[in-house]
Amino acid sequence: MSDKCSTPISVQEWYQLLHDTAALLEAPKHHHRELLHQAYALRDAHVVDANTLAEMLELADEALAHAHDVHAEQEWSSGDRV
Repeated sequence: MSDKCSTPISVQEWYQLLHDTAALLEAPKHHHRELLHQAYALRDAHVVDANTLAEMLELADEALAHAHDVHAEQEWSSGDRV
């Protein structure tokens, strides 16, 4: 169980993860889940406060929405319309 209690990534690393477009587009749900997990870990470690956590969660949600928009646009462009 000690492995799950490892030190969270830094805030700077979280923002780098947020901006990793390739990983986001490859696996949007997984990437979003990792962003949420790391944001909560930073809060639990008292690295960020509740307001910063809320901003991070909103950014993670916006990234997921962006990935879905990109995928929908790619499907539309390729003719795979529903």
